[in-house]
Amino acid sequence: MSSQLRAIKPMTAPDLTPATEFGPKPRAIWVAPTSLMVDGTYQRDLSERSVRLIRRTIETFRWNRYKPPIAVQMGPATLHVIDGQHTAIIAATLKIPEILIVVVGADTVDERARAFVGHNSDRIKVTPFDIYRALLASGDADAVDVDNVCRRAGVRIRHISPSSAIAEGDTAALGLVRGLVKRRGVIPARKVLQCLVRAKRAPITGAEILAADRIICEERKDIDLDALTAAIRVEGTDGLVKAIGKAKTEGRPIWRELANRWLRRIDRSHAT
Repeated sequence: MSSQLRAIKPMTAPDLTPATEFGPKPRAIWVAPTSLMVDGTYQRDLSERSVRLIRRTIETFRWNRYKPPIAVQMGPATLHVIDGQHTAIIAATLKIPEILIVVVGADTVDERARAFVGHNSDRIKVTPFDIYRALLASGDADAVDVDNVCRRAGVRIRHISPSSAIAEGDTAALGLVRGLVKRRGVIPARKVLQCLVRAKRAPITGAEILAADRIICEERKDIDLDALTAAIRVEGTDGLVKAIGKAKTEGRPIWRELANRWLRRIDRSHAT
């Protein structure tokens, strides 16, 4: 992939009143992870999801993925973690003797709680699309397979909002496409996606991917792909909307009702 480096530049925001008091500067120090404390007044216990994340990271820890925990000084020898307790737990489990932390100023419980909220809310969430692009840039084999399949099938993975201009082959169903490639392999996955692209679906929905996958890879492995493409194209968005309505009424998956509609149309055309 080509380099897309860009310099950091100040933002022009005439409608804002910039902060002028920043408080004391943070300082970076190295400490034993087991020396850090967690204040249960405003920090929750570990959830099941947190435990799963910690367990996974224990097996994959690398310094180049390390993000320093944020702590506040509470007396000469006490540091309270306000962000990054998972990292500290992982380091302690791996018996890493010292980790880099950033110490910030927050003298009262109220200030520490507000700092905790700020560190855990004033951030841009990394989306699955961001992660996929990063994996692709890193040369990750699975991401490269997905990219190759999509390119050859004519699919473009992208974020889609209500105001987006949508072209044939666009899809936001990143997780389903990745799962399709991993589960079926590159050639069957390309057949599934190519069928939907040739049917001029815009956007390609998750239900359509699941329906085409089930037909092509399980239920009708010998199906004429041109016939399936034609059926999907004729059914179009109107067929999708009707499938959604019937699926909700009868309590079945949308993809199942959609696959049934496509197959009925093919069977009727063969019967005439």
